[in-house]
Amino acid sequence: MRDDMFEIIIERPRRGSRWMTHPRRARRMDAKVVAARDPDSLLAKLGMQRGAKMGRAHKGLNENLAPLRRYLEKQINRPWDKVWSDICQNLSINSTVQQHVRDHVGDFVAIHTALKDGVLYGQTRYGKQHPLRHLHYRLYVDPRTGILRKNKHFVTWQTAARLERAAAEKHRATRMREIAPNIQAHKLNDNCWWEIRLAPIPTKAVTYAYGRTNVYDAFTDVVHRAKLSNLPVDQLYGRHGVYAVGKRQLSRREIAALELPR
Repeated sequence: MRDDMFEIIIERPRRGSRWMTHPRRARRMDAKVVAARDPDSLLAKLGMQRGAKMGRAHKGLNENLAPLRRYLEKQINRPWDKVWSDICQNLSINSTVQQHVRDHVGDFVAIHTALKDGVLYGQTRYGKQHPLRHLHYRLYVDPRTGILRKNKHFVTWQTAARLERAAAEKHRATRMREIAPNIQAHKLNDNCWWEIRLAPIPTKAVTYAYGRTNVYDAFTDVVHRAKLSNLPVDQLYGRHGVYAVGKRQLSRREIAALELPR
């Protein structure tokens, strides 16, 4: 493990360093230029730290955990005791920053694992045991061998969100069809197909301490009023900011013409 891993994760490059290397832009912080513009604004004394901040070239803190993740993934199939020994050798608990990096190891690795009835369990931050396939760990320590392994059930948040959206769209296709921009066909709780007419939800201006903003006004959705669905309007119609203003049950001929499933 790199001995400067904590610096890579916590610190980021000095902001504005490239901006200040441009000769015309760097001249804006030159004392002669400042004095020519406004002699009263020229400071009698300017320290290095304050000058760097005024020049927008000061360092900032960051939390880029990608180097730590890549390091841990390269340690797959190694004994976890040796991996942890390398981490402890380069990250001291006597440093707050380095200890902070060590704490993030548990975000990627399920260290405390157990095997129960053939099912692999991992431990959350709060000490509860759950099947590893339900936990968001990229890696885990094999409880039988102590070897660092890859969690084959792991998916990123982006992939999980994409799969969830695809499943929702697939389910929505079984109960909804778009007929026109503001007209949809819905199979509701009574197991019948209905033509639903949509309209934008009315809004009203509200004044707060920080300014004015528009919020949704009161509205009555005809589908909810008839108790034909329990879904929220944005989930029911597949979009935000609309509600049902009219409904009409479709005939068998209309259902066949639209090729809707029975």
